[in-house]
Amino acid sequence: MREYEVTVIFQANLDDEARSTVVERVSDWLTHGEAEEDKPVPNVWGQRRLAYAIRKQTEGYYILFDAKLEPEKLPDIERNMQYTEEVLRYLIVRKEQ
Repeated sequence: MREYEVTVIFQANLDDEARSTVVERVSDWLTHGEAEEDKPVPNVWGQRRLAYAIRKQTEGYYILFDAKLEPEKLPDIERNMQYTEEVLRYLIVRKEQ
């Protein structure tokens, strides 16, 4: 089990209900167990202007997750992020020990 920081940029034009549904779905992908301490900790940065347009979007909604994951799950998580239309970009970085 390793610690990762997962930064996700969601579409800014989502309403609150749709955004919370997508954030919950991403959080479920990053969960490795049933206990409360196994759930990722979201850090909401909010809506920000993008440095360049992504899929004709100039703003995005940023959330940083602190998660403990098995390295074997990373390809599945990345595939799920790529096929989720509401996710503009994501970055998964392993924390230093």
